[in-house]
Amino acid sequence: MWRKVLNIASWVILATYLGVSLWFTEQRMSQLTFHGVIVNIADSLESHFISPAEVTGILAKQGIRTTGNKLDDLNRDQVKNTIKMLSGVKDARVYSTPDGTLYIQVWQRTPVMRFISPLTSFYIDSDGREMALSENYSARVLMVTGSGDKKFLKDSLFQVVKTIRDQAFFDALIEEITINPDHTLEIIPRVGDQRIFFGDAGNYEWKLTKLKVFYEKGLPNVGWDRYSRIDLRYSNQVVARKWSQEERQIRDSVRAAMDTVAIQKPQKKG
Repeated sequence: MWRKVLNIASWVILATYLGVSLWFTEQRMSQLTFHGVIVNIADSLESHFISPAEVTGILAKQGIRTTGNKLDDLNRDQVKNTIKMLSGVKDARVYSTPDGTLYIQVWQRTPVMRFISPLTSFYIDSDGREMALSENYSARVLMVTGSGDKKFLKDSLFQVVKTIRDQAFFDALIEEITINPDHTLEIIPRVGDQRIFFGDAGNYEWKLTKLKVFYEKGLPNVGWDRYSRIDLRYSNQVVARKWSQEERQIRDSVRAAMDTVAIQKPQKKG
């Protein structure tokens, strides 16, 4: 009987002690102030759209005081949402430690293509959202030119580009995509002078499969420079057109002119 009473009393005393300790700890923590901020860009080795200085800069611009503020007075959700206002930020995590250090971890957005037109230029990121260019960093992504509107870029072309990026063969082969006014596509490869007519963005996986087979099985046997035009628009075949004599002359003239300009050096006035 007495042993049971002693056990209950011990548990009551322990619970009371823990409760009082937690209360004092909470009171002490509530009086602590932040003395430092550490910003970590989680994927800084992959891209450089955001810097720690930009993160602390936008907080200061929005009047959010971090150092010198009491731990309980800082709205961490407000800090996180403010940081996500930066164009290159995908997500952020904000937390603090008992020593009064505020930690901010930031993840950057990943562009998959860059659209360029006479009027505008921007990225489309891996989530299919528009992303502003950076003054400090230019991502090496697939270039898209021509007359595409934002809806077409996000709804149709985005899936084509994602497939290209996900396969090493196409990612290495394709340098640029041109959008025609009727939303048909032309592909410009990194190797060779041929133009690849893709048609519209529909049935893109089958068209890319045909293109890969043609490059791996067809071109090595006849030479990379044999065709001026490769057409993927027909259902079960690839139609390739050889260079005409006139096309070759024009192409060679353009190459010669470019080579001449490249090797010319300005004469110093003396």
